[in-house]
Amino acid sequence: MMLKLRSSVSVVDLGDNVLELFKTNTRKAIHLRTNDHTIEKLLLSMDGNTATEDIGLANSVDVDSPEFLHLVEYLKKHAILANDALVVNRPDYAKYRRVIHFIEDYSESDEMLLEMWENIRNSTVVIIGLGAVGTWVAVTLVQSGVKSLIMIDNDHVELSNLHRQYGYSEQDIGRMKTSALAERLRQIEPEVSVREVNQFLDETTLESQIREHVDLVINCADKPTVDQTSEWVGKYCMKYRIPHIVGGGYNLHLSLIGPTILPYKTACYKCIDMQLQKINDIEGENIKRLHTKNRKIGSFGPMCSLIASFVGMEAVKVLTKHITPDNINRRGEFDIYDMQLHYNTFDKLDDCPWCGEQL
Repeated sequence: MMLKLRSSVSVVDLGDNVLELFKTNTRKAIHLRTNDHTIEKLLLSMDGNTATEDIGLANSVDVDSPEFLHLVEYLKKHAILANDALVVNRPDYAKYRRVIHFIEDYSESDEMLLEMWENIRNSTVVIIGLGAVGTWVAVTLVQSGVKSLIMIDNDHVELSNLHRQYGYSEQDIGRMKTSALAERLRQIEPEVSVREVNQFLDETTLESQIREHVDLVINCADKPTVDQTSEWVGKYCMKYRIPHIVGGGYNLHLSLIGPTILPYKTACYKCIDMQLQKINDIEGENIKRLHTKNRKIGSFGPMCSLIASFVGMEAVKVLTKHITPDNINRRGEFDIYDMQLHYNTFDKLDDCPWCGEQL
């Protein structure tokens, strides 16, 4: 038997014969009361390469004793020890081991860890809009192990895109964004499958273009408006019970982050929109409507990639099918002026026409 202390676990001697086993990814810990430093030495010896019998001999511990076996089972139950053989021997482990080590703290067993990683690898994600947020979302997902994307956009690469959108160069100007970005993603992960849909989103696009099973839809499209595209995406995803994320936006020096929607489990887009309408009616009574014709607001690359990072983290959680995402029932606002992130929370409404209890 080969035992291994999980890569994300730190062993900390708190004194008074108390040992802390701290999971650095989830910031959770368990405490063990010990009589000496034997357990600490045992744990630090568990590297996945040394036989348990040899670890026992080196530390004068009977590894067949009920006490030792009980300790091992306890530590496995609390995801402190791992069986790296389940993932280390995979051909993709060397490339993605940091991602695997990140999600392992969320798993209750080695088998669950492997299942979560397989779920990510075998998932298909739709990304709508390959602009300042969508391009960064795409690369984040591919770097996190996703191998199948459907990318929807009918734009061509322009010079003005290059300061904030990932993957395009001056040599790509005039090319379809889907084609240029797909080529770049294959340089990162040669196995990635990208289906290019060269079409702007409208209310019929998803029904006409999505024929295969989809695990997640991410909306980063803002034409004609983010609200309109989010409504189209929301209707489609609620119909087919597909998790979906509003990829955020940028305006008035605010990055809008989320929400993440799990159909019929969390507030849907219509729930949130109904509540936002009430807020806007109250707060907007004395606000002048901005003249929007030909208005071109500023856009800042780091802000766009910040939104995409939040979306990417949420997407990975959703795709594992075991980790509960955090941006459910809320939307974040990150203010570039004071570097503060604030959240507005929303309820799942009983009278919602999309997901209410009467349905």
